[in-house]
Amino acid sequence: MSLTDTVYEQLKAQILRVERAPGDVLYEAVLANEFGVSKTPVREALRLLAQTGWVVVLSRKGYIVRPVELRDVRDIFALRRMLEPTLAGEAATNATTAQVTHLRTLVDDQQQAGPDLDRALRSARQFHLALADITGSHRTRTILEDLVDEVRRLHYLLPNVESHITSAEELKAHNLILTAVAAGNATQAQALMLDHLNEVARALVTGFAGA
Repeated sequence: MSLTDTVYEQLKAQILRVERAPGDVLYEAVLANEFGVSKTPVREALRLLAQTGWVVVLSRKGYIVRPVELRDVRDIFALRRMLEPTLAGEAATNATTAQVTHLRTLVDDQQQAGPDLDRALRSARQFHLALADITGSHRTRTILEDLVDEVRRLHYLLPNVESHITSAEELKAHNLILTAVAAGNATQAQALMLDHLNEVARALVTGFAGA
């Protein structure tokens, strides 16, 4: 990767893990010193982060990590409800044996993560994106990736919902979706995905309200 790509990925990872918290101000010179690079790749990385909505430009002052509001949580899941049930249905129709095996590996890994939040979130993220990959829609996958990453940040931001990603409800939902996809049952896969998204949204909205 280029220096710009490297700085972008490192900064985004820090934002997702809330090492750079919502509202934190970012300065080019400080970041350049921290990453041991010139200001140019930092400036370009911040520009890309602004384009993808992770930071907001402060006129003549720097950048701020975009704050999260309750309406953001609702918007994220409204969009996911539009996309993911259909993706799950298409995956059930089109998934190969190898793709089903890959999904099963991701669910198993999430289940085995235990208290390892990073590992559980990574596996859950890959499970949802793998369903999108089966459909072959690169554009939809790109949109979904940003939405799933937003939810990943919420799990770090809201300590009272950290355990949700390894909860019995979460794991059961992924296993049921996987079973429907493996069986080629598109209608059931769609319904299960919608139920899953509704359940996660409720948990995060409740967690946000109590934060």
